[in-house]
Amino acid sequence: MNYIIIVGATQALLALGILLKNKKNNRQHDNILSYLLAAIFLHLAITFILNVFWPNSKIHQQFNTFIALAYPGLLWCYMSYLEHRGKPIDILLAMFPSMCALVGYFWIAAYVINRSGELPPFIKMYNSISGYAYTILYIHYPLKILAGIEKIPTFWKLEKRMIKLAACLFLLIGLAFLFITSWAQLFDISTYFSFIHLWFRVFIYSILVIICISIIYVKVSSFLYVHMYQQEELNEPNSADNLKDSIAIMGDTPTYLSAAENEKNTSVDYAGILENVENLMTQHKVFLDPNLTLESLAARAGVSRHHLSETLNQYKEKSFYQYVNEYRIMEVVSLMDKYRSRGENINILSLAFQAGFHSKSSFNQYFKKVQGCTPSAYLKEKPYYNLLNT
Repeated sequence: MNYIIIVGATQALLALGILLKNKKNNRQHDNILSYLLAAIFLHLAITFILNVFWPNSKIHQQFNTFIALAYPGLLWCYMSYLEHRGKPIDILLAMFPSMCALVGYFWIAAYVINRSGELPPFIKMYNSISGYAYTILYIHYPLKILAGIEKIPTFWKLEKRMIKLAACLFLLIGLAFLFITSWAQLFDISTYFSFIHLWFRVFIYSILVIICISIIYVKVSSFLYVHMYQQEELNEPNSADNLKDSIAIMGDTPTYLSAAENEKNTSVDYAGILENVENLMTQHKVFLDPNLTLESLAARAGVSRHHLSETLNQYKEKSFYQYVNEYRIMEVVSLMDKYRSRGENINILSLAFQAGFHSKSSFNQYFKKVQGCTPSAYLKEKPYYNLLNT
């Protein structure tokens, strides 16, 4: 068991180091993840010290820790901030059960130290209350997370998978607590208590190891995505002379129609197509998908690729790439204004990728084209730039 504990503590410390190394670019959800990792590291480190230096002491074998009560609530806060609806009060509420248990924890610890290892009579009440709290929190929060996880923006694909995995694992812990508590109420399990307690701790520590590894995977993958993948995207040309080549690159090559074909197309409801597409962009924000293509947008709108291309070219005088990226720029500007009004740190590149961009260079080009300034200049001064009409 000590091997699992030290591996988990090491993984938590490594993940925490990755987050802290990039602290200047961290946003609030990264800070919450840091709190969770710090709590896991502290939990496992204390357990390891107790197991090594006081292996035969009964106190840490019959004493529920207070730290783990914060895990599911912090995971919920992390998801809430990814959805841009988290509030500081949520963090306080998530930590509240753990803070209450902390008082009882140190009260019992002080009693044990003063009485030379004697267990206090109220330790059963502490374990009973904290056990019920574990059961409720480890079922309530995971179910709440799994019910709302689809609201996370498409950009946070890896984070979404990590949250889903952690929520399912926490739910298993909650169900295990419920099973053991119910079993203890119905039957006398004192004979099997040591065995159950040992393997339940191994189960929990193993889950914490898995969660720490998944966090490391997500943060390393995000780092590689930001610093390497952005170089693979082609830059969008700015000049009107290169517009034809640009459209061809993006798979939106203009089609020159015959007179018969033009007459046939007069029956096409281009206005209806445009209304449907703009509903997808404004209401469903399909532009957040970094893999959105002309074909996939046409499929969602229920029209042919050709008719969608013609609609954008004739009614908006834009290529598919121009049309989608201007929506993405508006999303970035909206997020910038929101975070600035809250006084939060703003990672421009992270917002660009969140809005669906693949390339830093194309993002910068389109931002200047749409907003009339660079992203940095927009943040330095009160914006007076108007978005282009789409």
